[in-house]
Amino acid sequence: MNAPGRHDVPSSPVSPVSSLRPTVRPSGAGGFVWLQKSLGAVAATAGCGLMVFGLLGLGVSVPEVVSPSPGSKYSTWVFGLVSSLVFVGLGRFLWKKGLSPFRLARQREQLLGFVRAQLRLRVTDAAAHLQVSEAEAEAQLSLLLARHEVDLVFLPETREYVHREVHERGRTVAWTCPSCDAPVSAERALPGEKVVCSYCQSPFLVA
Repeated sequence: MNAPGRHDVPSSPVSPVSSLRPTVRPSGAGGFVWLQKSLGAVAATAGCGLMVFGLLGLGVSVPEVVSPSPGSKYSTWVFGLVSSLVFVGLGRFLWKKGLSPFRLARQREQLLGFVRAQLRLRVTDAAAHLQVSEAEAEAQLSLLLARHEVDLVFLPETREYVHREVHERGRTVAWTCPSCDAPVSAERALPGEKVVCSYCQSPFLVA
C-alpha cells in the first residue's frame, strides 16, 4: 500500500517522554549564597535570643499587670509588658528573615531538579511542584536564567520553556514514519518525545 500524501494525514498527537536529560549548569554564585546563609544564620540566632528574652519578660510582666504586688508601680509593669511584646515581635521578624535564605536555597535546588527532569516546562508546573505562587516560581526561574544556571528557550506560542540544546535538536525531527513511510506532522515535537503516526498508528521516538 502506498503511503498517503502529506495533505491526507492529520496532525498527529504528541505525548512527552523523559528519555533525554539536558545538562543543568552548576551555579556560579556559590560565594554569594554562602554569604546570604551566614547572614541569615546570624539574624535567626539574634531573633531567637530576642524572642526568648521577650517571652521571659512577658512571664514576669503579665502577672504583675494582672495582679500588681503591693508597692509596685503599675506603669512600670505595663511598660515592661509592651517592651516584651516588641522584643518578641522583632525576634520573630529576624527569625523568619534569617531562615529565608535557607528556604530559597532549598527551593532553588528543587527547581533545578525539576528543570533537569523536564523536556517542556511551564511556570504553572514549577509553581505546583514548589508549592508557591506562579509569581514566586517565575521570579526564581528568572533568577536561574539570569545567573546562567540553566539555558532555556521560551516558546511564546505555547508559553513553555525548553532546553536550548533540545530546541536545537528539534530542527532535525523525523518527517516520515519509519514503519509506513507516511509523512508525519511533528512540527512541535522535540527530541525524546513520542509521535504516533496517524496512518498506521505506530508510535516512534523523535531522535
